[in-house]
Amino acid sequence: MWAFYKFMYPRAPKSMMPKEGDVTTPRQCNFCCNNLAEYRGVLETGSVAIDSDSNTEADVKSSQELFFCNYEHQADFHAGKTYKPYA
Repeated sequence: MWAFYKFMYPRAPKSMMPKEGDVTTPRQCNFCCNNLAEYRGVLETGSVAIDSDSNTEADVKSSQELFFCNYEHQADFHAGKTYKPYA
């Protein structure tokens, strides 16, 4: 039985395993709402500084970090597309 499980579920390659210094906490994708470890996805930080006098919703949204599963989700998010899970 042990050999069956070793054959059916082999170990992942070392290139896919977290390396020292990688952040392994789960994050939620801003496009599809899927949970994924931070080192496996794409993290985008906002480059706009927030002025304390004008805290509009657009300023707050542009300053937060965005996380995506992959580059396709990042491009679709910025293109204004909506996620359709079975389309």
